[in-house]
Amino acid sequence: MFVHELDHGISLRFLQCRHAEELFQVTEENRYHLREWLPWLDLVKNEKDSARFIENSLRSFAHSGAFVCGIWQKGRLCGVIGYNRVDWEARVAFPGYWLAKSAEGQGIMTACCRALLDHAFNEYRLERVVITVATGNHKSQAIPDRLGFQRDGILHDAEWLYDHFVDHTVNVLLNIERPTIEHRNEEK
Repeated sequence: MFVHELDHGISLRFLQCRHAEELFQVTEENRYHLREWLPWLDLVKNEKDSARFIENSLRSFAHSGAFVCGIWQKGRLCGVIGYNRVDWEARVAFPGYWLAKSAEGQGIMTACCRALLDHAFNEYRLERVVITVATGNHKSQAIPDRLGFQRDGILHDAEWLYDHFVDHTVNVLLNIERPTIEHRNEEK
């Protein structure tokens, strides 16, 4: 099983079916907090729904390489991060993440995103990572800002959030280690 240890008792681990109860519990405890920006809360009504999410994530990993990790802080699940999608043809990953309210403001998600970027560029050898964030979600937007992403535009009415559409900023980070087109031509 994939385990990535970060500083200060933070670890990333692939979510497994045995984590369904813990995932449902942290989701339930943070339901009101998460509902402000995440559209899937009404679909998670019990532990079986969390188990189904994990099973679908494991299938997605086997099929496309997109994966979901739990974020553990000192042995307690406090969030989720992973690739919502990997487009291998375009060499781009689209991560998503969320964190329990009690774990916010400690640099946890920035450290986890940094680890995911390292994986995307060094393990998967991708060309870019794209993070979209609801324009009003300032805490989530601060993460790509801190990590050097460039804002590439706005997707209007990008997501239906229970009773209204929200716009998303498109944040892009290019793999600075990749050869440029000019360099590729020189190699030929």
